Amino acid sequence: MSKLGFIKRFEPVTSERLIEKAIETAEWIEQYAHEDGDTKYWDVLPGKEQTGSFLLKETGIYGGAPGVAFFFLRLYGVTNEEKYLQNAKAAINYVISRYRGQEDFRSDSEFLPGAEIGFLNGPAGGAFVASRLFELTGEKKYKDYAIRVTDDLIDSATQEDGKLFWYGNYGIIGEGSLILYLVDAYETYGAERFLEAAHLGAKYIVSKREEAPNGGYRWYAMDTAKFPTIGKAGGYFPGFEYGAAGSGYILAEVYEHTKDEELLETAVGAAKYIQSVAVYSDDQKAALVPYNDTYLPGLFYLGVCQGPVGTSRLFYKLYEITIDESYKRFILQLTNGILATGAPAKHSEGYWRTNCYCCGAAGMLEHFIHLHKLTGNGDYIKAAKEAAETLIGESTFDSLKKYTNWYTQWNRHEPWKSEAYTGLYHGSAGCAASLLALAQYLKEGKYGPAYLEDPYQNLF
Repeated sequence: MSKLGFIKRFEPVTSERLIEKAIETAEWIEQYAHEDGDTKYWDVLPGKEQTGSFLLKETGIYGGAPGVAFFFLRLYGVTNEEKYLQNAKAAINYVISRYRGQEDFRSDSEFLPGAEIGFLNGPAGGAFVASRLFELTGEKKYKDYAIRVTDDLIDSATQEDGKLFWYGNYGIIGEGSLILYLVDAYETYGAERFLEAAHLGAKYIVSKREEAPNGGYRWYAMDTAKFPTIGKAGGYFPGFEYGAAGSGYILAEVYEHTKDEELLETAVGAAKYIQSVAVYSDDQKAALVPYNDTYLPGLFYLGVCQGPVGTSRLFYKLYEITIDESYKRFILQLTNGILATGAPAKHSEGYWRTNCYCCGAAGMLEHFIHLHKLTGNGDYIKAAKEAAETLIGESTFDSLKKYTNWYTQWNRHEPWKSEAYTGLYHGSAGCAASLLALAQYLKEGKYGPAYLEDPYQNLF
Protein backbone atom coordinates (compact mmCIF):
# COMPACT_ATOMS: atom_id res chain seq x y z
CA MET A 1 0.00 0.00 0.00
CA SER A 2 1.28 3.46 -0.86
CA LYS A 3 -0.92 5.01 1.84
CA LEU A 4 -1.77 3.83 5.33
CA GLY A 5 -5.51 3.88 4.72
CA PHE A 6 -6.29 2.16 8.01
CA ILE A 7 -5.01 5.14 10.04
CA LYS A 8 -6.93 8.35 9.40
CA ARG A 9 -4.05 10.80 9.70
CA PHE A 10 -2.11 8.99 6.96
CA GLU A 11 -4.98 8.69 4.49
CA PRO A 12 -4.93 10.70 1.24
CA VAL A 13 -6.16 14.24 1.78
CA THR A 14 -9.87 14.94 1.52
CA SER A 15 -11.82 18.19 1.55
CA GLU A 16 -12.95 17.41 5.08
CA ARG A 17 -9.40 16.90 6.32
CA LEU A 18 -8.23 20.12 4.65
CA ILE A 19 -11.05 22.14 6.18
CA GLU A 20 -10.39 20.57 9.59
CA LYS A 21 -6.76 21.74 9.47
CA ALA A 22 -7.85 25.24 8.44
CA ILE A 23 -10.29 25.44 11.35
CA GLU A 24 -7.52 24.35 13.73
CA THR A 25 -5.38 27.14 12.29
CA ALA A 26 -8.17 29.66 12.82
CA GLU A 27 -8.36 28.59 16.45
CA TRP A 28 -4.61 29.10 16.84
CA ILE A 29 -4.77 32.57 15.28
CA GLU A 30 -7.71 33.55 17.48
CA GLN A 31 -5.53 33.19 20.58
CA TYR A 32 -3.74 36.33 19.48
CA ALA A 33 -6.76 38.48 18.68
CA HIS A 34 -7.27 42.00 20.01
CA GLU A 35 -10.88 43.19 19.96
CA ASP A 36 -12.31 46.62 20.56
CA GLY A 37 -15.99 47.03 19.79
CA ASP A 38 -16.53 45.95 16.19
CA THR A 39 -12.82 45.98 15.32
CA LYS A 40 -10.27 43.20 15.55
CA TYR A 41 -6.66 42.48 14.69
CA TRP A 42 -4.13 39.76 15.49
CA ASP A 43 -0.50 39.75 16.54
CA VAL A 44 1.70 39.49 13.46
CA LEU A 45 4.35 37.49 15.28
CA PRO A 46 2.94 36.29 18.61
CA GLY A 47 5.15 37.11 21.55
CA LYS A 48 7.44 39.52 19.71
CA GLU A 49 7.32 43.24 18.93
CA GLN A 50 7.11 43.92 15.19
CA THR A 51 6.73 47.69 15.03
CA GLY A 52 8.40 49.08 11.92
CA SER A 53 9.35 45.70 10.49
CA PHE A 54 9.45 45.45 6.70
CA LEU A 55 6.22 43.96 5.28
CA LEU A 56 4.88 43.19 8.74
CA LYS A 57 2.45 46.03 9.44
CA GLU A 58 -0.60 44.92 11.38
CA THR A 59 -2.73 46.88 8.87
CA GLY A 60 -1.02 45.38 5.79
CA ILE A 61 -2.33 42.44 3.78
CA TYR A 62 1.07 40.72 3.68
CA GLY A 63 1.32 39.99 7.39
CA GLY A 64 -1.52 41.82 9.13
CA ALA A 65 -5.27 42.00 9.65
CA PRO A 66 -6.39 42.29 5.99
CA GLY A 67 -4.57 39.07 5.11
CA VAL A 68 -6.09 37.23 8.06
CA ALA A 69 -9.46 38.62 6.94
CA PHE A 70 -8.81 37.14 3.48
CA PHE A 71 -8.21 33.75 5.10
CA PHE A 72 -11.43 34.04 7.08
CA LEU A 73 -13.34 34.87 3.90
CA ARG A 74 -12.09 31.63 2.37
CA LEU A 75 -13.02 29.74 5.53
CA TYR A 76 -16.48 31.30 5.49
CA GLY A 77 -16.84 30.30 1.84
CA VAL A 78 -16.33 26.59 2.52
CA THR A 79 -18.06 26.35 5.91
CA ASN A 80 -20.77 29.05 5.75
CA GLU A 81 -20.02 29.71 9.43
CA GLU A 82 -21.09 33.28 10.23
CA LYS A 83 -18.36 33.80 12.82
CA TYR A 84 -15.70 33.67 10.13
CA LEU A 85 -17.43 36.36 8.09
CA GLN A 86 -17.72 38.48 11.21
CA ASN A 87 -13.99 38.09 11.83
CA ALA A 88 -13.24 39.33 8.31
CA LYS A 89 -15.53 42.32 8.77
CA ALA A 90 -14.05 43.19 12.16
CA ALA A 91 -10.54 43.07 10.68
CA ILE A 92 -11.43 45.53 7.94
CA ASN A 93 -13.27 47.70 10.46
CA TYR A 94 -9.97 47.86 12.33
CA VAL A 95 -8.10 48.84 9.18
CA ILE A 96 -10.67 51.55 8.47
CA SER A 97 -10.29 52.90 12.02
CA ARG A 98 -6.51 53.21 11.55
CA TYR A 99 -6.56 54.89 8.16
CA ARG A 100 -5.04 58.38 7.99
CA GLY A 101 -5.74 59.29 4.38
CA GLN A 102 -2.99 60.42 2.01
CA GLU A 103 -0.49 60.40 4.87
CA ASP A 104 -0.48 56.61 4.63
CA PHE A 105 0.90 56.89 1.09
CA ARG A 106 3.98 58.74 2.29
CA SER A 107 7.14 57.11 3.61
CA ASP A 108 10.43 58.27 5.06
CA SER A 109 11.95 54.80 4.71
CA GLU A 110 15.47 54.76 3.28
CA PHE A 111 14.92 51.25 1.97
CA LEU A 112 12.34 50.71 -0.79
CA PRO A 113 9.82 53.37 0.32
CA GLY A 114 7.51 52.22 -2.47
CA ALA A 115 7.20 48.88 -0.68
CA GLU A 116 6.28 50.68 2.52
CA ILE A 117 3.19 52.25 0.87
CA GLY A 118 2.48 49.58 -1.76
CA PHE A 119 -0.33 47.05 -1.93
CA LEU A 120 1.32 44.44 0.27
CA ASN A 121 2.17 46.74 3.17
CA GLY A 122 0.03 49.84 2.69
CA PRO A 123 -3.67 50.76 2.74
CA ALA A 124 -4.58 49.32 -0.66
CA GLY A 125 -4.39 45.74 0.66
CA GLY A 126 -7.12 46.44 3.20
CA ALA A 127 -9.15 48.28 0.56
CA PHE A 128 -8.91 45.23 -1.71
CA VAL A 129 -10.38 42.99 0.99
CA ALA A 130 -13.00 45.68 1.74
CA SER A 131 -14.07 45.41 -1.90
CA ARG A 132 -14.46 41.65 -1.55
CA LEU A 133 -16.61 42.26 1.55
CA PHE A 134 -18.74 44.76 -0.36
CA GLU A 135 -19.28 42.25 -3.16
CA LEU A 136 -20.23 39.59 -0.62
CA THR A 137 -22.38 41.60 1.78
CA GLY A 138 -23.44 44.73 -0.12
CA GLU A 139 -22.50 46.87 2.88
CA LYS A 140 -21.82 50.34 1.54
CA LYS A 141 -19.19 51.30 4.11
CA TYR A 142 -16.75 48.85 2.57
CA LYS A 143 -17.27 50.30 -0.89
CA ASP A 144 -16.93 53.82 0.46
CA TYR A 145 -13.66 52.94 2.17
CA ALA A 146 -12.21 51.26 -0.91
CA ILE A 147 -13.05 54.22 -3.11
CA ARG A 148 -11.63 56.67 -0.58
CA VAL A 149 -8.34 54.77 -0.45
CA THR A 150 -8.22 54.55 -4.24
CA ASP A 151 -8.77 58.28 -4.66
CA ASP A 152 -6.15 59.02 -2.01
CA LEU A 153 -3.52 56.81 -3.60
CA ILE A 154 -4.03 58.56 -6.94
CA ASP A 155 -3.95 62.04 -5.38
CA SER A 156 -0.80 61.24 -3.41
CA ALA A 157 1.14 60.18 -6.52
CA THR A 158 3.41 62.35 -8.65
CA GLN A 159 2.38 62.91 -12.26
CA GLU A 160 5.05 64.03 -14.72
CA ASP A 161 5.20 63.88 -18.52
CA GLY A 162 2.18 61.62 -18.80
CA LYS A 163 3.42 59.19 -16.16
CA LEU A 164 2.44 58.47 -12.56
CA PHE A 165 4.55 57.17 -9.69
CA TRP A 166 5.08 57.46 -5.94
CA TYR A 167 8.71 56.68 -5.05
CA GLY A 168 9.81 54.95 -8.22
CA ASN A 169 9.87 51.40 -6.82
CA TYR A 170 7.82 49.80 -9.58
CA GLY A 171 7.98 46.09 -8.68
CA ILE A 172 4.99 44.20 -7.32
CA ILE A 173 6.62 44.16 -3.89
CA GLY A 174 6.68 47.97 -4.21
CA GLU A 175 4.24 50.42 -5.71
CA GLY A 176 3.81 48.54 -8.99
CA SER A 177 1.18 46.47 -7.20
CA LEU A 178 -0.81 49.67 -6.69
CA ILE A 179 -1.35 49.68 -10.44
CA LEU A 180 -2.81 46.18 -10.21
CA TYR A 181 -4.98 47.42 -7.37
CA LEU A 182 -6.20 50.33 -9.54
CA VAL A 183 -7.16 47.86 -12.26
CA ASP A 184 -9.10 45.78 -9.74
CA ALA A 185 -10.84 48.91 -8.41
CA TYR A 186 -11.78 49.84 -11.97
CA GLU A 187 -13.16 46.36 -12.62
CA THR A 188 -15.10 46.45 -9.35
CA TYR A 189 -16.52 49.98 -9.45
CA GLY A 190 -16.18 51.09 -13.08
CA ALA A 191 -14.62 54.50 -12.37
CA GLU A 192 -12.64 55.60 -15.43
CA ARG A 193 -10.27 57.68 -13.30
CA PHE A 194 -8.98 54.48 -11.72
CA LEU A 195 -8.08 53.00 -15.11
CA GLU A 196 -6.58 56.28 -16.30
CA ALA A 197 -4.27 56.35 -13.28
CA ALA A 198 -3.30 52.71 -13.82
CA HIS A 199 -2.45 53.54 -17.43
CA LEU A 200 -0.20 56.43 -16.38
CA GLY A 201 1.49 54.18 -13.82
CA ALA A 202 2.11 51.56 -16.50
CA LYS A 203 3.68 54.24 -18.70
CA TYR A 204 6.15 54.94 -15.90
CA ILE A 205 7.16 51.27 -15.78
CA VAL A 206 7.68 51.28 -19.55
CA SER A 207 9.93 54.32 -19.21
CA LYS A 208 12.24 52.37 -16.89
CA ARG A 209 12.78 49.36 -19.14
CA GLU A 210 16.23 48.51 -20.43
CA GLU A 211 17.39 46.40 -23.35
CA ALA A 212 18.55 43.03 -22.03
CA PRO A 213 21.89 41.66 -23.32
CA ASN A 214 20.29 38.70 -25.11
CA GLY A 215 17.10 40.42 -26.21
CA GLY A 216 13.91 41.60 -24.60
CA TYR A 217 13.49 44.00 -21.68
CA ARG A 218 14.59 43.97 -18.08
CA TRP A 219 14.40 46.46 -15.19
CA TYR A 220 16.93 47.59 -12.62
CA ALA A 221 14.67 46.73 -9.71
CA MET A 222 16.73 48.01 -6.81
CA ASP A 223 20.19 49.05 -5.70
CA THR A 224 21.16 45.61 -4.43
CA ALA A 225 24.49 46.87 -3.09
CA LYS A 226 22.40 48.60 -0.40
CA PHE A 227 19.93 45.74 0.04
CA PRO A 228 20.31 44.59 3.68
CA THR A 229 20.54 40.89 2.79
CA ILE A 230 22.46 41.13 -0.51
CA GLY A 231 25.17 43.78 -0.46
CA LYS A 232 26.28 43.11 -4.04
CA ALA A 233 25.67 45.20 -7.14
CA GLY A 234 23.37 43.73 -9.77
CA GLY A 235 19.74 44.74 -9.42
CA TYR A 236 18.30 42.80 -12.36
CA PHE A 237 15.81 40.12 -11.40
CA PRO A 238 13.77 37.97 -13.83
CA GLY A 239 11.12 37.00 -11.26
CA PHE A 240 7.73 38.21 -10.12
CA GLU A 241 7.65 40.22 -6.91
CA TYR A 242 10.53 42.52 -7.80
CA GLY A 243 11.58 41.51 -11.30
CA ALA A 244 10.78 41.51 -14.99
CA ALA A 245 7.94 38.98 -14.72
CA GLY A 246 6.07 41.26 -12.34
CA SER A 247 6.69 44.40 -14.37
CA GLY A 248 5.61 42.69 -17.56
CA TYR A 249 2.54 41.25 -15.86
CA ILE A 250 1.41 44.69 -14.66
CA LEU A 251 1.73 46.06 -18.18
CA ALA A 252 -0.21 43.15 -19.68
CA GLU A 253 -3.02 43.64 -17.16
CA VAL A 254 -3.34 47.32 -18.05
CA TYR A 255 -3.10 46.53 -21.77
CA GLU A 256 -6.20 44.35 -21.56
CA HIS A 257 -8.27 47.42 -20.71
CA THR A 258 -6.45 50.15 -22.64
CA LYS A 259 -5.16 48.32 -25.75
CA ASP A 260 -2.02 50.44 -25.56
CA GLU A 261 0.28 48.43 -27.83
CA GLU A 262 3.44 49.78 -26.20
CA LEU A 263 2.41 48.06 -22.96
CA LEU A 264 1.92 44.71 -24.68
CA GLU A 265 5.15 45.05 -26.65
CA THR A 266 7.06 45.67 -23.42
CA ALA A 267 5.38 42.76 -21.64
CA VAL A 268 6.31 40.49 -24.53
CA GLY A 269 9.87 41.81 -24.26
CA ALA A 270 9.93 40.93 -20.56
CA ALA A 271 8.89 37.37 -21.44
CA LYS A 272 11.63 37.17 -24.08
CA TYR A 273 14.24 38.25 -21.54
CA ILE A 274 13.06 35.68 -18.99
CA GLN A 275 13.17 32.87 -21.52
CA SER A 276 16.67 33.96 -22.59
CA VAL A 277 18.09 33.51 -19.07
CA ALA A 278 16.14 30.33 -18.24
CA VAL A 279 17.92 27.00 -17.81
CA TYR A 280 16.29 24.11 -19.67
CA SER A 281 16.41 20.34 -19.19
CA ASP A 282 18.01 18.27 -21.96
CA ASP A 283 14.60 17.19 -23.24
CA GLN A 284 13.28 20.78 -23.05
CA LYS A 285 10.33 19.65 -20.92
CA ALA A 286 11.38 21.55 -17.80
CA ALA A 287 12.82 24.98 -17.10
CA LEU A 288 13.91 27.11 -14.17
CA VAL A 289 14.76 30.82 -14.09
CA PRO A 290 17.65 32.15 -11.96
CA TYR A 291 16.87 34.37 -8.99
CA ASN A 292 19.23 37.02 -10.35
CA ASP A 293 20.99 36.98 -13.71
CA THR A 294 24.10 38.91 -12.65
CA TYR A 295 25.47 37.92 -9.25
CA LEU A 296 23.44 34.76 -8.40
CA PRO A 297 22.79 32.93 -11.69
CA GLY A 298 22.94 29.56 -9.95
CA LEU A 299 20.23 30.20 -7.35
CA PHE A 300 16.69 29.15 -8.24
CA TYR A 301 13.72 30.22 -6.16
CA LEU A 302 10.70 27.94 -6.60
CA GLY A 303 7.72 29.82 -5.17
CA VAL A 304 5.57 32.86 -5.89
CA CYS A 305 7.91 35.72 -5.09
CA GLN A 306 10.82 34.96 -7.44
CA GLY A 307 10.15 31.42 -8.64
CA PRO A 308 8.17 29.61 -11.36
CA VAL A 309 4.82 30.07 -9.60
CA GLY A 310 4.98 33.85 -9.88
CA THR A 311 6.97 34.02 -13.12
CA SER A 312 4.40 31.86 -14.90
CA ARG A 313 1.73 34.49 -14.27
CA LEU A 314 3.18 36.81 -16.91
CA PHE A 315 3.12 33.95 -19.40
CA TYR A 316 -0.44 32.97 -18.53
CA LYS A 317 -1.59 36.56 -19.01
CA LEU A 318 0.18 36.74 -22.38
CA TYR A 319 -1.39 33.40 -23.32
CA GLU A 320 -4.82 34.81 -22.43
CA ILE A 321 -4.22 37.89 -24.56
CA THR A 322 -2.52 36.34 -27.59
CA ILE A 323 -3.57 32.64 -27.55
CA ASP A 324 0.05 31.93 -28.44
CA GLU A 325 0.70 28.32 -27.44
CA SER A 326 4.39 29.03 -26.81
CA TYR A 327 3.43 30.92 -23.65
CA LYS A 328 1.37 28.01 -22.38
CA ARG A 329 4.24 25.67 -23.21
CA PHE A 330 6.62 27.74 -21.07
CA ILE A 331 4.14 27.65 -18.16
CA LEU A 332 4.26 23.86 -18.35
CA GLN A 333 8.06 23.91 -18.54
CA LEU A 334 8.25 26.08 -15.43
CA THR A 335 5.80 23.84 -13.57
CA ASN A 336 7.72 20.75 -14.58
CA GLY A 337 10.82 22.53 -13.35
CA ILE A 338 9.32 22.76 -9.87
CA LEU A 339 8.39 19.09 -9.88
CA ALA A 340 11.78 18.04 -11.26
CA THR A 341 13.47 19.48 -8.17
CA GLY A 342 11.38 17.24 -5.93
CA ALA A 343 9.49 20.20 -4.48
CA PRO A 344 7.45 20.76 -2.48
CA ALA A 345 8.57 17.74 -0.42
CA LYS A 346 12.28 18.27 -1.13
CA HIS A 347 13.96 21.53 -0.09
CA SER A 348 16.84 23.35 -1.78
CA GLU A 349 18.75 26.64 -1.67
CA GLY A 350 15.93 28.53 -3.38
CA TYR A 351 13.20 26.69 -1.49
CA TRP A 352 14.44 26.62 2.06
CA ARG A 353 12.16 25.70 4.96
CA THR A 354 9.76 28.52 4.27
CA ASN A 355 6.24 27.38 5.07
CA CYS A 356 4.26 30.18 3.51
CA TYR A 357 2.40 31.39 0.42
CA CYS A 358 5.06 33.86 -0.70
CA CYS A 359 7.94 31.49 -1.31
CA GLY A 360 6.86 28.09 -0.05
CA ALA A 361 4.60 25.10 -0.64
CA ALA A 362 1.35 27.02 -0.10
CA GLY A 363 1.89 29.04 -3.26
CA MET A 364 2.92 25.91 -5.16
CA LEU A 365 -0.25 24.15 -4.04
CA GLU A 366 -2.48 26.87 -5.50
CA HIS A 367 -0.41 26.89 -8.70
CA PHE A 368 -0.94 23.15 -9.18
CA ILE A 369 -4.70 23.66 -8.80
CA HIS A 370 -4.55 26.27 -11.55
CA LEU A 371 -2.50 24.03 -13.81
CA HIS A 372 -5.04 21.24 -13.41
CA LYS A 373 -7.82 23.65 -14.33
CA LEU A 374 -5.82 24.91 -17.31
CA THR A 375 -4.80 21.52 -18.72
CA GLY A 376 -7.05 18.86 -17.20
CA ASN A 377 -3.90 16.82 -16.59
CA GLY A 378 -4.39 14.61 -13.52
CA ASP A 379 -0.69 14.85 -12.66
CA TYR A 380 -1.26 18.41 -11.45
CA ILE A 381 -4.14 17.61 -9.10
CA LYS A 382 -1.94 14.80 -7.76
CA ALA A 383 0.82 17.39 -7.24
CA ALA A 384 -1.66 19.69 -5.46
CA LYS A 385 -2.66 16.91 -3.08
CA GLU A 386 0.97 16.04 -2.42
CA ALA A 387 1.69 19.70 -1.72
CA ALA A 388 -1.19 19.72 0.77
CA GLU A 389 0.18 16.61 2.45
CA THR A 390 3.61 18.25 2.59
CA LEU A 391 2.14 21.37 4.17
CA ILE A 392 0.20 19.38 6.75
CA GLY A 393 3.32 17.37 7.49
CA GLU A 394 5.30 20.57 8.06
CA SER A 395 2.68 21.96 10.45
CA THR A 396 2.76 21.88 14.23
CA PHE A 397 -0.30 20.36 15.89
CA ASP A 398 -1.24 20.85 19.54
CA SER A 399 -3.27 17.73 20.30
CA LEU A 400 -4.61 19.13 23.59
CA LYS A 401 -5.89 22.46 22.30
CA LYS A 402 -6.51 21.25 18.71
CA TYR A 403 -4.40 24.07 17.28
CA THR A 404 -2.45 23.92 14.02
CA ASN A 405 0.17 26.43 12.92
CA TRP A 406 3.33 26.62 10.85
CA TYR A 407 6.84 27.65 11.78
CA THR A 408 8.80 29.16 8.92
CA GLN A 409 12.33 30.29 8.22
CA TRP A 410 10.92 33.21 6.28
CA ASN A 411 14.22 34.95 5.54
CA ARG A 412 16.66 32.85 3.50
CA HIS A 413 19.51 34.91 4.93
CA GLU A 414 18.57 34.06 8.53
CA PRO A 415 18.08 30.26 8.42
CA TRP A 416 18.40 29.99 12.20
CA LYS A 417 15.15 31.93 12.72
CA SER A 418 12.11 29.68 12.67
CA GLU A 419 9.02 31.55 13.79
CA ALA A 420 5.24 31.17 13.68
CA TYR A 421 3.65 34.17 11.97
CA THR A 422 -0.12 34.54 11.79
CA GLY A 423 -0.35 36.30 8.41
CA LEU A 424 -1.35 35.54 4.85
CA TYR A 425 1.71 35.82 2.62
CA HIS A 426 4.29 34.59 5.10
CA GLY A 427 2.37 32.87 7.88
CA SER A 428 -0.10 30.27 9.03
CA ALA A 429 -3.16 32.02 7.57
CA GLY A 430 -1.65 31.67 4.09
CA CYS A 431 -0.82 27.99 4.57
CA ALA A 432 -4.34 27.25 5.77
CA ALA A 433 -5.85 29.40 3.00
CA SER A 434 -4.13 27.24 0.39
CA LEU A 435 -5.56 24.09 1.99
CA LEU A 436 -8.98 25.71 1.71
CA ALA A 437 -8.35 26.49 -1.95
CA LEU A 438 -7.83 22.78 -2.62
CA ALA A 439 -10.82 21.81 -0.47
CA GLN A 440 -13.08 24.17 -2.41
CA TYR A 441 -11.72 22.97 -5.74
CA LEU A 442 -12.19 19.29 -4.88
CA LYS A 443 -15.72 19.89 -3.56
CA GLU A 444 -17.10 22.40 -6.03
CA GLY A 445 -14.57 23.02 -8.77
CA LYS A 446 -14.38 26.64 -7.61
CA TYR A 447 -11.64 28.95 -6.42
CA GLY A 448 -11.75 32.14 -4.39
CA PRO A 449 -11.49 34.71 -3.21
CA ALA A 450 -8.36 35.06 -5.31
CA TYR A 451 -5.19 36.99 -4.64
CA LEU A 452 -5.02 40.35 -6.42
CA GLU A 453 -1.94 39.41 -8.45
CA ASP A 454 -3.12 35.97 -9.61
CA PRO A 455 -4.43 35.90 -13.21
CA TYR A 456 -5.33 32.21 -13.06
CA GLN A 457 -8.52 33.23 -11.25
CA ASN A 458 -9.90 33.95 -14.74
CA LEU A 459 -10.02 30.19 -15.35
CA PHE A 460 -12.79 29.71 -12.81
